[in-house]
Amino acid sequence: MPATKSTPRAGASELMTEDMSFLDGMEGQGLDSITSKEQAVGYLSMVQPESTAESEENPAGTWRNTATGENYGEMVRVVPVAFRTIWSERSSEPPYGTVGRYAPGEIEVKTVQPKNGKGYPKMINPATDNEVQELYVYAVMLPDHPEAGILYFNPTVGSMRACKSWNTQLKTSLLPNGAHAPIFGFCWNLQLEIVPNPQKPNGKIARFTRAVKDTIVPKDLFVDNIKPQLEFITKEVLSITSSIEPDEDA
Repeated sequence: MPATKSTPRAGASELMTEDMSFLDGMEGQGLDSITSKEQAVGYLSMVQPESTAESEENPAGTWRNTATGENYGEMVRVVPVAFRTIWSERSSEPPYGTVGRYAPGEIEVKTVQPKNGKGYPKMINPATDNEVQELYVYAVMLPDHPEAGILYFNPTVGSMRACKSWNTQLKTSLLPNGAHAPIFGFCWNLQLEIVPNPQKPNGKIARFTRAVKDTIVPKDLFVDNIKPQLEFITKEVLSITSSIEPDEDA
């Protein structure tokens, strides 16, 4: 993934002295061979109760960067940059979690009707007997943490109602001049909550529950971080299925 211009963290300015002038003219030298395939894919993840990610520093019901381990608390501010619908394959045996992501129709699936006739039919990958769910992936940037670069938000099926509500808001958002806003036109506060887990008696699960529109995207964030790599980000989210990593927070 291309280097992302970011605002230095507190204290970093102390390192930006004239003593570093010997590095002038060498920006990015030697990094060409480190492509997105050689970097960790960062996901904006919800820390689940009793998951391997849960800890004192990462309590259940908070947002977490899977690439860096940084925790953002119970609410996180994002700017969505790209979106796509995917098929997500989840393991039917421990350790549970995402084991594959595909473009819709990319793999063969069979449809299984519920045994009691109630509920929705399920898609099953006949090669693995794993369930395949139709979900969403959002590429987002964090206005308060631009140094994190692009993160992927891949909510589970329990968050789909909130996702569809957010998608409706994204499609109908207007700029002050009355024009339809681009997907990256506004910042949004993403909220989550811990609710009973329908798959585990007495268990709990964290789910995305609401997106609240905040401010118009900051101009400096758009100019410095989003616009220069907008085409790359869009292509990357369309090819997200080629870069699968364990979904440790699911």
